[in-house]
This record gives sequence, structure tokens and C-alpha cells, in this order.
Amino acid sequence: MKRLLLALAPALLLAACSGASTETAAEGGGHGHGAGSVTFTHYSNLTEVFAEHRPLVVGKDRRFDAHLSWVADYRAVDSGTLTVELIHADGSVDTGRGGVSETPGIFRVLVKASKTGKPTLRLTLVSKSKTSVHELGPVEVYATRELAEKANPEPPENPDRIAFSKEVQWKIPFLTAPATSGDLAETIPVMIDVRFAPDAEAVIAAPVAGIVRTSGAFPAPGSAVRQGQQLATISAQLGGGEDVASLDLSIAQARIAADGARRDLTRLQGLYRQEAVPLRRVQEAQSNLRIAEAQLAASSRRRGSLAGGGAGVPLVSPISGLIVSSTLVRGSSVQAGAELMRIGNPNAIWLVARVPEAMAAKIGAPGGLDIMRFEQPEALIVGQQLRLISAGRFVDPATRTMEVIFASNGANGFKPGSRLSGRLRTGSSAQSLAVPASAIIEEGGQTVVYVQVEGEAFERRIVARGVASGGLVAITGAVKPGERVVIVGAAAVRAAAATPDAFGHGHAH
Repeated sequence: MKRLLLALAPALLLAACSGASTETAAEGGGHGHGAGSVTFTHYSNLTEVFAEHRPLVVGKDRRFDAHLSWVADYRAVDSGTLTVELIHADGSVDTGRGGVSETPGIFRVLVKASKTGKPTLRLTLVSKSKTSVHELGPVEVYATRELAEKANPEPPENPDRIAFSKEVQWKIPFLTAPATSGDLAETIPVMIDVRFAPDAEAVIAAPVAGIVRTSGAFPAPGSAVRQGQQLATISAQLGGGEDVASLDLSIAQARIAADGARRDLTRLQGLYRQEAVPLRRVQEAQSNLRIAEAQLAASSRRRGSLAGGGAGVPLVSPISGLIVSSTLVRGSSVQAGAELMRIGNPNAIWLVARVPEAMAAKIGAPGGLDIMRFEQPEALIVGQQLRLISAGRFVDPATRTMEVIFASNGANGFKPGSRLSGRLRTGSSAQSLAVPASAIIEEGGQTVVYVQVEGEAFERRIVARGVASGGLVAITGAVKPGERVVIVGAAAVRAAAATPDAFGHGHAH
């Protein structure tokens, strides 16, 4: 990365200098490195403004060179109108307006102060149907140029500052974010197993040994099925010692017996009507007929099941969901109890964090998971994306880990059977200063961040890393709450520190 940045340095340097003006330094022209220039950096919710101007003198035009960036992506503001106002205590206002210059992101606006004093400075940008207001507070308007220059001497160069111009920042991926202070959840590293909830997974096993049959296409893995849906049938195979001839004989015998029982019942019913036999004889004949018909039906089913014939035993889905796996093949022989299909409900997922035995004592009321699935950790919080099932009470003697189980809301795209790395929020928190994880860089055995102390000036600060939670990492060191750290483009700032002449002339006073 550093080699790439050094290779691009001449082009970046050209871009950094392309906005220079032909105006005289006496009137604050150019990129403003003249003696006594005033610079300021300010943020609104939409934009960052880094501006410079000569000290304000009554009756003199002063040009504000304002560099404006969208804070969402640090791209240059390339359209719109910037209004600069000096609001005096008596209500009068000195105003100047200007559009974007030949260099996207830079607005040059002339303002002439009408009276001395300390008016309030306000910058208002209107661009792309958006309005961004920067309230800068009071500024001094001097009676003479000599007083202004005496009150604003050129500051000495600071050797700890790294110059990195706005024009270069706009040419590369670049972003900053403030360091924040607050309660940061304590976390521990864990492996996370993704699996179906117990009542959201079902196995379909062969209820009997036999031949797999279906009247249509088998549902393929990934297909949706509904509870109670018949998926296939199994035609039971013949038992040991049976053959076709024996089955045909048993059917014939059962049919003869049924016909005889039916004739006997008809004869006895006629005698009963003539009061020649008691009712008991008729009832016995009815029972004999039902038994004979049942034997005939059973024999017919066994004969029909041979080689896949007959209705067979149905395979029915016990739950609604998706087919996870299937070994069903039409005409294949299966043994009783063999697993044929597995079905799962993708909307009922458990995330099982496996806590190492040595860290099990740290678990209180787990607050969620920080999962590494993409470039940044993904925070899943109990009560929002997760529901706590089990806080972990026992250590598995085989794996020497304790399971903490969460139910997912089913909208996170987890794949059952996968294993993820992440961090478990233990339920404890500590007051910490934190920065985004991408701000932290390891350099020569030191942990550092790059702090933007002004729009075009940065400092390298050594910090110590603390607990990580979500996309934040707790730090201790020479960083204050609210200071902005580089979270994208820190390698370029580091390269600018190593080869300052290659990256243009930012302001590093």
C-alpha cells in the first residue's frame, strides 16, 4: 500500500496544488500559507469545513478559502453556494457569497468588514437541496493591518504535525470519526455454531424396510415443504421365508373362507327370522365374516407390496420448512430406521457461543454477540436481533466449553451448520474511551492511531488497546474524547509522514 501511495504521490501533489490562485498574497490569495493567516476546522452534521483567511481589517476585502467535505464519505462538495456572514452586535451583517471554484471542494468568498469589534462568524452551504450551517462564534475585526498582523503572528512549525492536504484526501478513500467516551460492553472471543432450534428440525426415517416409491418428483434439497405433506411412500418388502406362491395361496384361502362365512351368515340370518336359531349364532357368523375379510385384505396388501406395488407406507413431513438433505431415490431399498430426509425451519435459528472453560466465570447476563461475517464486526443485541435461551450453566467435559445459546430473529441470513468467529458480550461494561477498530494500526510493535488535529494536519498518537465491542475498541493514551481519528486512509497519512514532500503542502502548524 505504501509503495502504491508513493507511486501516486506526484499526481496527488499536482492535484493539491491545482487550486492555487493568481491573486496576491497581500490579499490572502493562493492556498494561504502567508504570514498571519487564520485557519479553522468545524463540523456540522452534514459537512466539514476547513477554511483560512487573512486577519479581518475594517474596510478591507478578505477572502475565505473554504474546503468543504461531506462528512458521510469525505468527498469534496462540488456544487452549491457558500455564504459567509459577519453578524455584528447591533444586528448589521456583512455578507459574501461564492460558488465552487475550479477545484471541486474549494469555495473562495470575499467579505469586507464594515466595523471593528467581535462579530459572529457564520458559514452556510446550500448544495444539492441540502443546507449545512457552521456557527464559528466571535472573530476579531481590527482597525489596521498592522494591529491585525501583530495579533496574529505566523505560528511556529510543529514537528509532530503531519501535513496532508484536502486535495489529496479527496482523491483517495478517506474518512475520520470521533473518539467517544461511554460504557463499553466487555467481550470475550468465542466460536459460534449456527444450528436449527430443536423444535425447528426433523428427521424422516424409514418406518419399515421396503422399496421407496413416489407418484411424482421427489422434493429436492432446498425445496419448501409444509407440515403434513406426503413426500413419498415405502412399499414393505416380504418377510423371511415367504414367496409369491405362498402369498397367492393365502389370498385364495382367505377369499374362500370369506365366501363361506358370508354364505353361512346369510343362512343363519334366515333361520333367525324363522326363530329356528338363537341370535348368538348370527353374531358369531358376523364375527367370522369380518375376520375372513380382514385376512383377505391383509394378504392382498402383502402381495401388492411385492416389488413396489400397493399403496405402501407414507412418508409425511412433521414440520414446515426447507429440505436440508435427502437420500431418497425412487426404487431404492431401505432398512427400517434409516435416515431418509432432514427438514429444517430457517426462521428458527440458534447461535451457540462456545465459551472456553477458563473464561466461563466471566459470563453474567450475556448481552449479545459481535460476529465477524463481513469487513466490520456485526453487533447482534439481546432484545433486538437476539433472544437469550441459555446463559450457560455447565461446562461440557468433552469440549471443555460452556454453551451460551441465543435465538436469532431469522432475518440475518445465517446458514445452519456453519461455524463463525466472534465475541460474546459478557453482560459487564466499563467506562472507556473508544474508537472504531479500523482506526488502530500496528506499527513497529506499537499500537497507534492518527488524529486529525486540523483539516490538513494530523498527529500520530501511541495508544494501548482495551476490550473490543462491536466495531469499537477501548483505548488508553494521548487521545481525548471528541478528537477525530482516521478510520479509512490511515496508511496514506503514515506515508505522508514518511515522505512529506510527496504529498503536498497541507497546514501543519
